Amino acid sequence: MHTLLIVEDDPFISRSIAATFKEKPFEVLGIAKSVSQARELLELQKPDVCLVDIQLKGEESGTALAADLDLLQIPYLYLTAQTDPYTLAEVSRTNPLGYIVKPFTLASLWSSFSVSWQQYISKQKTIFTVKVDGYLYKIDEADILYLEAFDNYCYLHTTNKKLLLPRTLKSVRESLHASYYFTPHRSYLINLKKVTNLGKRTVEVSGRELPLSEARRPELLKILK
Repeated sequence: MHTLLIVEDDPFISRSIAATFKEKPFEVLGIAKSVSQARELLELQKPDVCLVDIQLKGEESGTALAADLDLLQIPYLYLTAQTDPYTLAEVSRTNPLGYIVKPFTLASLWSSFSVSWQQYISKQKTIFTVKVDGYLYKIDEADILYLEAFDNYCYLHTTNKKLLLPRTLKSVRESLHASYYFTPHRSYLINLKKVTNLGKRTVEVSGRELPLSEARRPELLKILK
């Protein structure tokens, strides 16, 4: 179940939203009426997604909170009835998943939210995240050319990167979400979309020749055809 934080200063709207999401696969972590309240809640627990009203009572608007959420890498959608130039300029500095325009029905709220959320989830599933030498790398799985076993580690190859991952090839393979990977040899995992040529005992991946076991060749040939 995913978690949601609602940031809305109209109690009727916030309660209606909470009731709607409780009927869905979402747990409402809380309702904040201001940016300061939202920040207090965020210190206690990080939600999976937020709904943020742009025009909130108090000194700071929803766009100020959105800037925090961008830094925390917490996705959010705006709730808004404002389309004036100043608001649009403030919004342009942030990165929401989408917008839900007021007034809205609860059905249209859920419809707009679910489309944006599913697009976000779908994209997240193809991002491989790994920490190497203190740096956090986020790599689109479609950009991976192949992985190469190296003792209890493995190399990850893209067109312009070669990273030594502190994980085994088996461990990395199990954490990938995409279905377009194939094991041509026990020490390699290749991206089928990057295969450029197939030999008798080798497979070429973006111009790089890798070993192909005799037992695995018929299956790979069938897949590529």
